[in-house]
Amino acid sequence: MTTKDQIMPPVHPGELLRETLDELGITAYALAKSIGKAPIQISRILASKSSISAPMARLIGAALGTTAQYWVNLQAHFDLEVANLSSPPLTVKPLVIGGKRVDPDTVNTSSGQDLSRHTG
Repeated sequence: MTTKDQIMPPVHPGELLRETLDELGITAYALAKSIGKAPIQISRILASKSSISAPMARLIGAALGTTAQYWVNLQAHFDLEVANLSSPPLTVKPLVIGGKRVDPDTVNTSSGQDLSRHTG
């Protein structure tokens, strides 16, 4: 269990792919052979050294009976979490607040609003 001060690191989708393969008793080699890719490509994903691209997500999804969207969403979530943790806070003057356009020069951005998680 983590405390408020402890931040859990983002989970790379390769870790979840590894767990899925382990649960199903499928080797990385068997997955690679099934989808027509080199085993090193799967190994790099499992080792969190490569991302899961949209084309790879389609192949993995088809082989494992999931959707490509599932794997793409995991990768996008991971990428966004890494960006949020490793980038400085955003210094953006909002153009729209509450669905209405505002004048960015009149918006008080020092109100404590955390814009670092705002993704547009």
